Amino acid sequence: MLNAKNSSPPAFASVAIASSSGLQKELSYAIPDALRSRIFPGMRVLVPLNNRKITGIVTFVKFSSDLSAEKNIKDILDILDEDTVFPEDLILLWQWAANYYVVRPGELLKTILPSGVRSESVRMVKITNREKTRKPKRVPQDGRSDEDTQASAPASVVPEEFTQARTEAEKAILSFLGEKGRVTTKTLKNRFPALVLGRVLERLEQQGAIEMREHVPRMPRSSLSSLGEGSTPPLPTEAGLSAFTLSLEQRGALEKIIPTLETPTFSVFLMQGVTGSGKTEIYLQAARKTLALGRSALILAPEIALTTQLVAQVRGRFGAQAAVLHSGLVPSERWREWHRVARGEATIVVGARSAVFAPLRNLGLIVVDEEHDASYKQGEGARYNARDLAVMRGQILGCPVILGSATPALETHINTQGGRYARIELTERIESRPLPQVEVIDLRQEPAGTIFSGPLRQALLDNYEAGKQSLLFLNRRGYANYLQCRQCGEVISCGQCSVTMTFHLHGRTLQCHYCGRYQPAMDNCPACHEPALEGSGFGTEQVEEELARLLPQARSARLDRDSVSRRGTLERVLNAWQAHEIDVLIGTQMVAKGHDVPGVTLVGVLRADSSLHFPDFRAAERTFQVLTQVAGRAGRGDDPGRVLLQTYLPDHYSVRCAARQDFARFAAYELRYRKQLGYPPYSRMVNIRCDGPDGEEVREVLTRFAEAFQTALHKLPQGTALPTVLGPAPAPLERVKGRERWQLLLRGEDRRTLHALVKSTYEELRLHQRSAKVRVIVDVDPYDML
Repeated sequence: MLNAKNSSPPAFASVAIASSSGLQKELSYAIPDALRSRIFPGMRVLVPLNNRKITGIVTFVKFSSDLSAEKNIKDILDILDEDTVFPEDLILLWQWAANYYVVRPGELLKTILPSGVRSESVRMVKITNREKTRKPKRVPQDGRSDEDTQASAPASVVPEEFTQARTEAEKAILSFLGEKGRVTTKTLKNRFPALVLGRVLERLEQQGAIEMREHVPRMPRSSLSSLGEGSTPPLPTEAGLSAFTLSLEQRGALEKIIPTLETPTFSVFLMQGVTGSGKTEIYLQAARKTLALGRSALILAPEIALTTQLVAQVRGRFGAQAAVLHSGLVPSERWREWHRVARGEATIVVGARSAVFAPLRNLGLIVVDEEHDASYKQGEGARYNARDLAVMRGQILGCPVILGSATPALETHINTQGGRYARIELTERIESRPLPQVEVIDLRQEPAGTIFSGPLRQALLDNYEAGKQSLLFLNRRGYANYLQCRQCGEVISCGQCSVTMTFHLHGRTLQCHYCGRYQPAMDNCPACHEPALEGSGFGTEQVEEELARLLPQARSARLDRDSVSRRGTLERVLNAWQAHEIDVLIGTQMVAKGHDVPGVTLVGVLRADSSLHFPDFRAAERTFQVLTQVAGRAGRGDDPGRVLLQTYLPDHYSVRCAARQDFARFAAYELRYRKQLGYPPYSRMVNIRCDGPDGEEVREVLTRFAEAFQTALHKLPQGTALPTVLGPAPAPLERVKGRERWQLLLRGEDRRTLHALVKSTYEELRLHQRSAKVRVIVDVDPYDML
């Protein structure tokens, strides 16, 4: 229960602080008399914390404090909103997620809240007005009077009296303040990094030379009214909403979902439909029904590229009722959209991973499109899985959750077999369009280094001549995978990471795709100094070059992280592709799923087996998923589609099953292997990773964790299924950003036992950890095994 009932207003509140510091739980604050009748759980408040003023969320109000000295409890300073911005179910979800993923509650809250919502005070420093008015005492240098000198002095000059008997550090700060006016202490720290700034400022303040005040930045109210006027379509008419005719399979699927909307019921539906079967239309029809019943809806997509297309569809149906939440928005845009949702002005949200925490009121439907996608798993900070949190939020609220995919995650597939989820199948494309014809091309029969095999070259020529669009897929950026000396064998690697540097033709640079380091590409080998460096492998840049030689007249474009780094480029390329202003699109995984372009009739996958070689037990599953998804981009219009998969492993079961688009057969193969080896979904896993500048120190910290975990295992009751411990061992990527990495894999059949052991061991390790340089990361249900 978030609130307590009593005749008088509560006097205390538990407040959660959005911070990545060591706060392990909410803090208690007293509610001033003037605010007691106005504060409720879910409100933002301004509270003191150490020497700062910071935003917090009220999670609980109470009549007495759990602290012994209530008179020493600090007061809440102010209310930042006149209404709650955090619904009750979101507070419960946040608390559950912090516990399940073994993350500090404040760190998770920082992930949830947009930066404008979690304001933190800054300390401003300026010269006092009294000192500014003092007359400067100067020695004339040119015969002019002191008054003339004073009259010609610029207003920003700090008076000499003001700096008399001061240290050099104090003079430097006062001179800087005289030039800049009011600045933050952070600015001063950056300007004078060698100074013990706190002592210098304290002395100047005591002498009356400067003033220091706390300032809390707040988003101006005017920004709330400028919610992107003109950027959202008007509300749709009923006729516009009804203009889409569902197929027989689509109607059957919707009819299974609607009862759980009309009588709100927690149910999880796996909507497994072949590519092009019209899953999105069912989402939109279900959302329309939800809004008609007076509730709100949430639709998640795994990547911003997919969100863009989905947003256009949702805004076309629901107009200004729709809001967009994803990390691609600038902070002010994200804040405005978040505030619209919190105030109930937007009742349907489309967003990527973090939108699972959207502050929707009266949420009645949650949709997770492409639910299998690894992008739903947060890779840094609070490592949550948005798909699993969507299911938990649905359970908290008692509302239905739709998980959609042509290639479901095996964990989701197992849940349907066990009866936890209901499976809805869509076996045909809309308008009975055929699935594309898929051909597997054995690259072992082609010349070494082939980019386009003979069949693919001819297919590209024929498709262009026919006026159709083609898609080329390769999940590698850059021009060449690395540079190697053909004389001595030296490979150019990153000095900060244990990976090779990718050669990019644009700008002739070598780049590390892990730490971002780059350097000009050299002509001579740094080891033997011979001009013998040459590229090995190829990326999307080289594919683009080869395509220009094959089809010099074709309109082509490249879609990868390098080509869409500028804001708005992604939308422009996708819109041009949709409008058939591009004949051939070359792309990475950004183009592999979700896009519906009727003119695409040919898909070429240049290296179908590239993801099979990763040291990850999910490698085969990810390969099957991406191949099936990218193949599904072909033949979505009136003309049939054709797909060519180039591979060195044509007999691998993931490639064969993807060519047949046969999920059931792939799942049977893969689940047999997983069961034999004890991997998920037949077990639960936690990855404990440590990293730091000193590899030996990192290994010692993780070894202590492993020993503590083994000790805890021996204390379990007899008959308990014991988790297994794999490691400690160096991570597959041993060094990233100059930090050595070790990991410990923990695997067990019983989730609760494994989780309790990890949490207790982790807390004990944190209490006794001696090295502040070693970072310990707990990754529950890990997806990234590198």
